[in-house]
Amino acid sequence: MVIRTFGLCLILCLLWGISPAFAWDAWVISVEDGNTVSVSKTRGSEDADTVLRFYGIDAPTLSQPFGPEARQRLSEIMARGTKVTVEPIGESESGTVSALIQVGGASVNYQLVAEGLAWVDRQTCRAIFCRRWMIQEHQAVVDRRGIWGLKIGTPPWQWSR
Repeated sequence: MVIRTFGLCLILCLLWGISPAFAWDAWVISVEDGNTVSVSKTRGSEDADTVLRFYGIDAPTLSQPFGPEARQRLSEIMARGTKVTVEPIGESESGTVSALIQVGGASVNYQLVAEGLAWVDRQTCRAIFCRRWMIQEHQAVVDRRGIWGLKIGTPPWQWSR
């Protein structure tokens, strides 16, 4: 039964485009922007050994409206030295790890979407939980939280194009 369940999970992960990976702990070294942080796998280290990008979401760049606010909020959630749990999803050619990131058991990816400081990237977010994120994004739009409170004609995801 256990092998059957694991096999089903593996198949579902592959179908959703997510490779099964094991979570690991890290400590925040610095917050680069609204969806990129540098971490170390060694507690108390001064040097980052991994750059993480939040899987399935996109935050405004620092030059966009709410970019600095997204970075500031992420710095509050994940101050230097904060222990995070990292569930890697993939890795770019440059070595940046795309991941689900938790602080104290709570999804930071989800929290940024809920606060209107990031939107769900429909191109990359293919997992089953992305639907819940999209529902939360819709609620942020309705409530005009964060980026959704701006009165701009260009959607946030098209800003830099």
